[in-house]
Amino acid sequence: MDRATVIAILGFIIATGITFGLYQINFQGFTHLTNYSKTPAYSLSGTELFSNGTLLLHITRVAGPDTYGGFIVLVQVLYPNGTIAYEWNSTYLGHIPQDDIINKYNLPGHLVHSDGFALVVPLGQSAVVRLYAPIHFSPGTYIVRVYDVDGEYEAYGIKFQITVTVTQ
Repeated sequence: MDRATVIAILGFIIATGITFGLYQINFQGFTHLTNYSKTPAYSLSGTELFSNGTLLLHITRVAGPDTYGGFIVLVQVLYPNGTIAYEWNSTYLGHIPQDDIINKYNLPGHLVHSDGFALVVPLGQSAVVRLYAPIHFSPGTYIVRVYDVDGEYEAYGIKFQITVTVTQ
């Protein structure tokens, strides 16, 4: 083998090793691989709850497959001890009027919407969804949590919940 071939092979091995090593470090080492395109994950940053029963659910899909939307089938408002104060089920979420969904990005075919079964949230889309509860919430702290169709409210160490405060 000539010198150029040996240098090319060594360069290839070193580059592959560095790439593989950095990938493994980024995804928690060599024993635990994480595939961020497998399970949907959501951020609820900016969500607000009002005493009149209105919830402004700021939802952003931050991970998961881009070939189909994430399906939110349950939204709960919980007291700090974990007791349910109110919840919206898949029937309600599947029939939210489009006027109550304000998409951040106007991308046709890539909008948060109700499909008759759930609230569909495409990857990368962000929206404010207005939900109405027929009850009043007392001033205090609550937890807003959403569940994906797989029954989970957490993926990749991200909990699909946020603590909110209701004021007068």
